[in-house]
Amino acid sequence: MSRKPNFPKRGEVWWVIFGLPVGTESSKIRPAIVVSNDDSNEFLERIQVVPLTSNVTKIYPSETIVALRGKKNKAASDQITTVSKRRIKEKIGRLTDDELASVEFVIKLQLGLS
Repeated sequence: MSRKPNFPKRGEVWWVIFGLPVGTESSKIRPAIVVSNDDSNEFLERIQVVPLTSNVTKIYPSETIVALRGKKNKAASDQITTVSKRRIKEKIGRLTDDELASVEFVIKLQLGLS
């Protein structure tokens, strides 16, 4: 089976069109970290992402700081969501291994997996 060369990969940050929110859901176009595994990312039509926000004034236990284009952003694992690949627009960066490990930690904490 041949591999598709261009698909969102785990740990990458992409612009995602989140659409209309309900309550405090993520909205508009914002950066998000791809957290689903690469096999699923390549072959399925949807992926799991953690949205980023530039509001880093308060950090909750389910959140962690990552750098994007030299600026601090907050990864909100309590906002983890599944989106269609049609909502994914442009790759804008990639987390370091340490940042991805930190995101994985807060996801496990949020989902009660640790």
